[in-house]
Amino acid sequence: KATSIEKEVDAAGNSVFNLNLEGTVSGGWNGAVLSTMTSTTSDYQSGTYTSTVSVYLEDGSVVEGAGSGVFRSVGGHKWQLNGTDLVSDGTCIASEGVLTLADKSLNGKIFEIT
Repeated sequence: KATSIEKEVDAAGNSVFNLNLEGTVSGGWNGAVLSTMTSTTSDYQSGTYTSTVSVYLEDGSVVEGAGSGVFRSVGGHKWQLNGTDLVSDGTCIASEGVLTLADKSLNGKIFEIT
C-alpha cells in the first residue's frame, strides 16, 4: 500500500512520482516491507522506475534491496511493473506487479533469478 505519493515535474518536462510503500511479503521471505519507488513518465502510458526496499523478517533479520524496471499502463489508472532487484543477501530477483492508483495498492510477485 502506498502511504504517500508525490508528483513533480523534472527539468525535461517529465512527470516524476515518488511513492512510499509498506506491506508484507510471504513465501521464501516472511515479514514487513518498507519501500520507496521513484517513477518517471513523459506520457502516463509507460516509463521507468527505481526502488529501494527493506524487509523486516520474522526471524529478526533484515534484508535490503535496490532495483529498477519499467512500467506501462494497463487501463483504469493501473500500471504494470516489471523489474529486477539485487538483495543484500546476494539474491537477484525479478518482480512483477500492478500498481492501482485509485486505492494506492501494489500487488505482485517476486521470483529468484538463478
